[in-house]
This record gives sequence, C-alpha cells and structure tokens, in this order.
Amino acid sequence: MDYLAVKHSHMAIAALSVVLFYIRSFSRMGSGKIARNKLVFIGSHSIDTLLLISAFTLMYMGKINPFEQHWLLEKIVLVVAYIAIGIISAKQTNFLAKISYLIVNTFVILAIGYLATAKSALLL
Repeated sequence: MDYLAVKHSHMAIAALSVVLFYIRSFSRMGSGKIARNKLVFIGSHSIDTLLLISAFTLMYMGKINPFEQHWLLEKIVLVVAYIAIGIISAKQTNFLAKISYLIVNTFVILAIGYLATAKSALLL
C-alpha cells in the first residue's frame, strides 16, 4: 500500500476517533445512553485499534524512529495520556470533574494535532 494512502487513512481515522470521543463524553454528561450503546462502544474501540495499526504502519513504512524524531515521541506520550484521561473521565460521577477532564483532553488532542502537522517537538 502507498504511504500517502495510509497517511490519509490515518488522518481520517484520527478525526473519526476524536468525533466518537466527544460523542461519548457529551453522552456521559447527560443520560449516557449513547455512550452505553454497544455499536458506539465497539465501533469506538475498533476505530482506535485501526488508528494504532495505521500509526505503526506509517512508522514502519517511513522508517521513523520515535527516539530519533522527538515530535513523534511526544505524540506517543500524549496519545497514552489521552487514553488515560479518557478512562479516568469515563469513571467520573461529578459533572464538574467530567467537564474538567474534557477540557484537559481537548488540549491534549490539540497538542497531538499540532505535533502531527508541525512535526516539531514542543518539549524535547
């Protein structure tokens, strides 16, 4: 498969993953009915799995080493943080805590997007 095709697939999958994250997050602030829907739950995890597979495929095809490309290392750390914050957020019962975690994760998503487009490390 062509690198550009995988890259564009990865970007589309990333966008869908973010949309599903917000759908689940806003659902949990209300009744939570959509977030508990099996199709949304399974679909979300399937999309995230495809996102990781496409990311590893891009690293392999482009011969990119995250320990040499610091922007990529930061992006990986932020993706792990995004997942952890999402898990913590899903378990919250306090509305203010849900909003706070959603805001923090929004900044994490923006930082991931910046790193993906600028390919310039923020900290390293």
